[in-house]
Amino acid sequence: MENKQYIYNLPNESNEKQKLETNTNSIIIVGANGSGKSKLGAWMGKNNNHTHIIASKRLTYISENLSIWLETDVQKQDDYTDIKNTQDDYDDTISILFRQQIKELCSRDKNKPFKTRIDYLFEIFNKVTQKELNINKNRFCINSKDKSYDLTNFSRGEELILYLISKILTIPNNEQQIIIIDEPELHLHPSLTNRLWDILEKHRQDCLFIYITHDLNFASSRTNSDKFWIKSYNGEKWEFEQISTNEIMPQELFLKLLGTRRNVLFIEGKNNSLDFKIYSVLYPQYQIITCGSCEKVIQYTKAFNDQSALHGFKAYGIIDRDYRSQNEINALMNKDINVLKVAEVENLFLLECIVLAVLKQSGRENKFEEIKNYLFEEKFKNCLEKQILENLKSEIKHKLNTIDINLKTSDKIKEKINSIEEFINFDDLHKNISNKFNSVYKEKNYNELLKVFNKKEIYKDNGFLNKVGRTEESYIKEVLKLLKENKKLRKEVLKYINLPEI
Repeated sequence: MENKQYIYNLPNESNEKQKLETNTNSIIIVGANGSGKSKLGAWMGKNNNHTHIIASKRLTYISENLSIWLETDVQKQDDYTDIKNTQDDYDDTISILFRQQIKELCSRDKNKPFKTRIDYLFEIFNKVTQKELNINKNRFCINSKDKSYDLTNFSRGEELILYLISKILTIPNNEQQIIIIDEPELHLHPSLTNRLWDILEKHRQDCLFIYITHDLNFASSRTNSDKFWIKSYNGEKWEFEQISTNEIMPQELFLKLLGTRRNVLFIEGKNNSLDFKIYSVLYPQYQIITCGSCEKVIQYTKAFNDQSALHGFKAYGIIDRDYRSQNEINALMNKDINVLKVAEVENLFLLECIVLAVLKQSGRENKFEEIKNYLFEEKFKNCLEKQILENLKSEIKHKLNTIDINLKTSDKIKEKINSIEEFINFDDLHKNISNKFNSVYKEKNYNELLKVFNKKEIYKDNGFLNKVGRTEESYIKEVLKLLKENKKLRKEVLKYINLPEI
């Protein structure tokens, strides 16, 4: 049904009906526990036309005495009865389905191909479960590869799938129907849940499916749905925000962050990296998200903050200093990206206050000068030229990236290219960087060493570890333990990150 418009009502800020339209037949409403989701479902049931509420958590088990051929009922009851106010309408739904089946068979044109609702029930059930549903002696049964069993031995998931398909198939198709599903993911494996609703949405494109859920994984898995977040609920009124599509940040991650209801810290690395371990200790009040690269940190921070009107929280990013110039750092800070005051996160484990705290545990404080001298003479000095070269390349790359060649004539572009050498000023740049690194070495300024020295493996260097009397694993573990327990030490380390207080 191309270009079909679906109409539905949500409560506005005054709890009055607000008419909305969509061209997709799937709406997701996400809310945390306590956000009035079930009450919202009830409100929508009363304030929309042709609604059908399905509350998975209220279903009980199918009756063991259910018989699918209820001829007396066929004669007594209508084709469809909306029994949404009954706690358990499982048996009734199956009965209605068969009453509709019999009527369809009686009224069909025998000269034309025809599928009944029961045909669709079998077809959809088999697609979803990869098992064969059929009827034996007036009872549902399942045939799988290694066994056959009737409905008394159905799993909870199989019962629920049978019910949900039957319920959807019994809903009339004469006008737009609105199907409200409360907790659609309940009792089902995620892979089955997605497959089930994908197939049902496609089969009943005349219906609008509205899912009310707290499951962020389910919400993010529905790729072609309009999505709303229950921003607040005061016991009587709801406040909604529509979640827009964001091409930069995965929607699954964005929904996860909405659910945490905390300020966010985007960092480099992975969940088992040093970045995550130390920032988790230093910033327990933040939801910390690893992004892998610094580029992703920058992109995700901007994407999250651009939608602050939706969630009301703040995101910051933390990235390594690497060889960034002060101009680069200033520009990043204006985008809520904090650049470390040391070259890399690994250098936080080499801060004087950290090393001394570890040495103090074993009465080896007098070893610090020896460690300091070792890092300057054996590590920094031996790769001084390489560090200068890497910094030089980084500066040149940055300068080249700032050149704007979006010019209107070829002559202007040529002129710009010819000016590049003067703009970069290689000799002066090389001289300044060399002087900076040589000055750090000559003056033996330890803080400046950690600021410019990009060599991730220093903290695991055998010479360093022997002098602190630890293995790599025990050193990291002890540093993290000290940071957790020592507020004064934690405060000292935070100075090298300088994240604003919120």
